[in-house]
Parts: sequence; C-alpha cells; structure tokens
Amino acid sequence: MVRRGRSAALLLALALSLPALAADYRFTVNDMKAELTVRADGRVELRYDLTFTPKPGSHPVDIVDIGMPNESYELGAARASIAGVPLSDIRRSEFVKPGVEVHLGAGAIAPGRTGTLEFSIPLARMIYPDSEDASFASLQFKTTWYDSRYVSGNAERIEIRFNLPPGSRPEKVKFHDFGSSGYEPSEMFQEGDRVIYRWLWLDRPATVPYAAGASFPRDLVASVYAPRGRSMLTTVSSVILAFIAFVFSLSPVWIILLIIVFAVRSNRKRLQQYLPPKIGIESGGIKRGLPPAEAALLQELPLAKVLMLVIFGLLKKGKLAIKEIRPRDFRYHAQKPEGLELQEYETAFIAAIDRENRLDKKLLRRLFTDMIAALEKKMAGFSRRETNAYYQSIMNKAWEQVKDCPPDKLPAELAQSLEWLALDPEYERKLEPYADNAVFLPGGADYWYRHFPQRPAGGVSVPGKGSGQGVGGAAANLVGSLQAFSGALLGDSAAFTSAITRVTNPPPVPPAGNSSHRSGGGGGSCACACACAGCACACAGGGR
Repeated sequence: MVRRGRSAALLLALALSLPALAADYRFTVNDMKAELTVRADGRVELRYDLTFTPKPGSHPVDIVDIGMPNESYELGAARASIAGVPLSDIRRSEFVKPGVEVHLGAGAIAPGRTGTLEFSIPLARMIYPDSEDASFASLQFKTTWYDSRYVSGNAERIEIRFNLPPGSRPEKVKFHDFGSSGYEPSEMFQEGDRVIYRWLWLDRPATVPYAAGASFPRDLVASVYAPRGRSMLTTVSSVILAFIAFVFSLSPVWIILLIIVFAVRSNRKRLQQYLPPKIGIESGGIKRGLPPAEAALLQELPLAKVLMLVIFGLLKKGKLAIKEIRPRDFRYHAQKPEGLELQEYETAFIAAIDRENRLDKKLLRRLFTDMIAALEKKMAGFSRRETNAYYQSIMNKAWEQVKDCPPDKLPAELAQSLEWLALDPEYERKLEPYADNAVFLPGGADYWYRHFPQRPAGGVSVPGKGSGQGVGGAAANLVGSLQAFSGALLGDSAAFTSAITRVTNPPPVPPAGNSSHRSGGGGGSCACACACAGCACACAGGGR
C-alpha cells in the first residue's frame, strides 16, 4: 500500500516535471552594456554587463555564450560574476566561434527572475592603424547578439562605451560614422586623463549587432596591429595546392577550374556593384527627370565617371572652377553665381573641398552613400531596366544630334549634350571627330567646358588658355584632358568603390549554424562594413 502510494507520487512528480524538462529557452535581454578600455600597451579590456529575464515556463539561463572580436583573447584572465558571486567555469564556446561560454552554476537565472552577468576579458589585436591618417590608431567594435528564436521583446538599453587611452583629448580624437549620421556618439566627455565616447540605444532589439568606432593619436599606445597582406607568392601557392588537391580527388578537373574562376569573377563583380539589390525591383515603369549623374549611378558606371558628371553639372552652372597645378594634381574652387539651385549631391561635393582646395575622400564616400540612398528612394515603384533603357535612348539621341549638327552650331550642341554623351563608356573615343577647333577660337562663346583644365599644346595662343596653348592643340587635347582628369579623381578607384560597396551592397550574411538549447550568446564571423577611418576592424558576432 505504501509502496503503491509512493509509486503514484513519483509518477505524479515526473509528470509535473516533464514540461520543465522539455522547456526551451525564451528570455528578454533587459540591458546590454559593452565597455572597452584602451590600455597604453595597446591591449583592450572588454567588459560586458548583460541582464536577462527568462520567461515563465522557459529553461533557466544557466550558460551564456559571448562572442569575441577575434581569437586573441586571454581566457585565463577572464572574470565573471553574478549577484556579486564570482564564477569560475569560463570556457571556449562550443557553439560560438570565436567566443566564450560562462557557466552560471548555482547563479542560474530562474524563469520570472532577473539577473545580471558581469564579464571582463583582456583582448589583443584590437587597435589598428587608421587607414586615412598614419598618425592615428583606430578601434572598431560590434556587440554580441542573440538568436531571435530565444529572445522576447526589445532591450530597454544597449550601450557601448569607449574609454580611449590615457592622454587622449577631445580635440584630438574622432568617431567613425560608417557612412551614416546614426553612428554619432550619444555623449563625449573627459574623465580624468582620457576621453570617453558613449553610444546609447533605447528600446532596440538585441538580435542584431551594434557598432561603434573611434580613432585617436597613434603615439598614445605602445603598439598597433597591422596584419600583413598576403603576398602574390602565397596566393599563387595556395591556388596551386588547391588545384593539386582537387586533381587527386574524384571530381573532374574542369569542374574545379570553373568553380575557382566563377568565385573570383563573382567576387570582383560584386565589389563593383555598389547599388543595393532592392533598387532593381521591377514594377511601375520609367522614372523620368533624373540628372545625368544619377542616371550614370543607376547604370552603375564607374564612380569616377559619376563624380565627373557631378563636376560637369557644377561647371555648367558656374559654381566650380578647377586648376591643374601639376599633372594629375587638381585644385577646386567653389564659385557663387546667384539664382542657380544645386542638387543635394552637388552641395555635398562643394562641402568636400578641404582647406587646401583638394577633395576629402571621406566626405566623397559619404556623398556617394547618400546619393545612392536618395536614388533608391526615387526609384521606389519604378523599373530599373526600363529607366536605364530610357536614359540610354537620351544618350543615343544626343549622339545623333551632334552627328547631324552644322559646324557653326556644334559648340552650342556640345555644351548642351556633353553630360549625356558622357554616359557612353566610349564617349572619349567617339567625341574626337566632333571636338571642332571652332569651340576654342578667340572671341567664341564662353561655354562651360572651357573652364575645364586643358593640357597645354603648341600652336596659336587662345585667350583664357595657358600660354602656348593653341587652337589645334586645345581642340585635340579636350578628350585627353577629360581622360586624365577622370583617371585622377579617385586615385585607386577599385578600392574607393569597394569601400562604398561594403556600405551600400554588403556581402550576404552567412547563414547561422546549428544552435543548442542554451541561453544564446554572440559569436560567428566578423564582417564590419568599413567605409570609415579604420577599415581593419574588430567586432563581435552572434547568432543564437
């Protein structure tokens, strides 16, 4: 009788415990604070305060995974505590790479209760050379995050705090905007002998990473991390070894070659595709009224060509003057004629002229990212394919008008149509037969492109041109001057475009791996979008 009663009690207890055993994790991230303190030796102390509330009926939060910026963390020096009780079981994460897992043990947070995990760890390889100023060092960081399958609601507060190195001063540091004004710090202040940057987000999801970045004088830290680029020999050796390995595999060699060629070509092509894919949604017909620069942007012509069209528009409006003081070394001077309205990107170009009358590359990157965002809004509901065909037809019509134009009216026709002609990838070659000397005759009309810097050549001197520049020489060198100017605008055009692409059309996020039924932490690979002053970045990833 007693035995039977005990058996019934055990069965009842087991039945009541089954829902708890089967319960999955479901919790709220109330607060997430990441604090990074830059040491004088070049290392960084990372501290996290993570507050969780498991939902009623869910599994207790008993293990927390935290993504690390890189593999150079000092696990033996990591410290953790909850409710003031130190935690000693800190391991490399089984599921988050790179990352650590903190076992809460007796401090596990039960459903319906709230607990804060305090965690700190020293990190190396976090401080990089600033890619725009050799006298500066750079720090970038992304927070860990959590899989949306386990997170309920938004976090009340998400905060990133940078404690810059001792000796830093407000006037000698700068934050990274990642091409968007949304990355401006919420607060900057001096605390003791260091500058503090603080970013704060309220009522935001903890299922995505949050980024921050700053630069400071390089001499404030003992060392920076400058990863060596792969040499050509290393790259070739890797390809050869991979090829040999596949030769001895069962797969046909030609398939392997096709895969390699396709991967390389696809990556190169993607780096030049700076428009986001959604700008190409086909729906409601033609978007009319785009100026030549935006039409070129929509066709994803080289950014140097787009920028030249921006400059064409400013020259045509009389808002800009250009001087070439040395070969491929230009100076830009804003002009102030009244009554002419500028496009937003034209205003941004004028703002990108620095005190030395050169172009600030950082501001030019912002010009393009803003210009692409504005174009994306304009194209909402319109067909990219049909719109591109429409502007191609305008370009073709412009060529026909130039071809059929009488010689005496050719200068006026070129002045009217040159911006649309430049949409043609081969416009320099096609323009040569029409670069008529009448354009440059003394006393001729002062067309806007006469303000374009012309290369000197021998012949009869022409008013408004450099000493010794002749009629025949000026006409013959118009096209050559355009080519030289376009080539010098952005320097390494591929690298410039790649920096834009990382912001406007970043590579796809890799799919999340298998997840365990534990409290989710950050992890995964690091992929910062670095259109900023420190493109070699360090950040935490996440996924579960």
